[in-house]
Amino acid sequence: MEITRANELIDSFNKYRVLVVGDVLLDHYVHGGVERLNPEAPVPILRATEEREETGGAGNVAKNAAQLGVETVLVSVVGDDEVAARVGLAAQREGYRPVLVRDASRQTIRKVRYLVGSQHLLRVDYEDTHDISGMVEEQVLQAIRDEVAAGVDAVIVSDYAKGVVTQKVAETLLALASQRDLPVAADVKPSRAQYFLGATFVSPNIKEAHEYIGLNHQERPLAPAELAKMVYLKMCADVYLTLGKDGMYVYCGGEEGTYVPQENVVEVADESGAGDTSIVLLLLGRLAGATEEEASYLANAGGAVVVSKVGSVGITCDELRNMVARRQRYAQKESRLS
Repeated sequence: MEITRANELIDSFNKYRVLVVGDVLLDHYVHGGVERLNPEAPVPILRATEEREETGGAGNVAKNAAQLGVETVLVSVVGDDEVAARVGLAAQREGYRPVLVRDASRQTIRKVRYLVGSQHLLRVDYEDTHDISGMVEEQVLQAIRDEVAAGVDAVIVSDYAKGVVTQKVAETLLALASQRDLPVAADVKPSRAQYFLGATFVSPNIKEAHEYIGLNHQERPLAPAELAKMVYLKMCADVYLTLGKDGMYVYCGGEEGTYVPQENVVEVADESGAGDTSIVLLLLGRLAGATEEEASYLANAGGAVVVSKVGSVGITCDELRNMVARRQRYAQKESRLS
């Protein structure tokens, strides 16, 4: 894609308002160095030098959208605890508005990662994953109705199978979207895939896509073209099959899909969060009038930006433009040398 076309699409992102619904969590990072082993046990001692907190899960999706200039609101559930307040503060720093329903029956999900450089030494998870119900579920449904009534251009569902995305939540979202002709981008775990039949598009990875259609990708791996088509038929939704370092395969009906290779070469520091960036850029590209291939191109470029960073981080419009321009310069150099 030409730089002028990419910039035209990117420049339009700030026109949109997007609702994100899903499981939010607090990512706590402890960075440091290891110089010796613990004399009490054969484990390394991490000398902590820096700590930081960011929202993760659906919060990372909202963060990406907000940092790309989109007016973003997140509806999610947290515990009735001190960590919930830290999630709210982190969301405000990251530029989006959190609507957080408190549930006294669970703790706010928190993941603490201990790192040396970009290498993970240990991760500790604090979480409850039972489905929301009763009054909590009704508060979530009402928050969704209120935000849609206030006016949104699209909905992103970011499901990490931690309990927020119930069948009733899915049914309500799809019904409201149908009434208002809103696109719904669904990044959902296989256990909840059946809730989102008829979404605008889904964006599973290879493993998830096999599970969507009841297969184990280790036992019976399918080629991307066949797999994407089968998911399309099962989900009744366009499919953006993410292939990691190999890019993306797109199938939106018809005889054939489109393979969009990952052309942006970077040194990978951390692959976490790339899928969150991808679904945001796919949706924004489609809102802006991009073709399926153009939207995939932007998503690949955005993914390359975030995997070069450590942690679930957002991406800015300038970073996206720079990655596209870098690829164009490289392509021009290759053309001159050939």
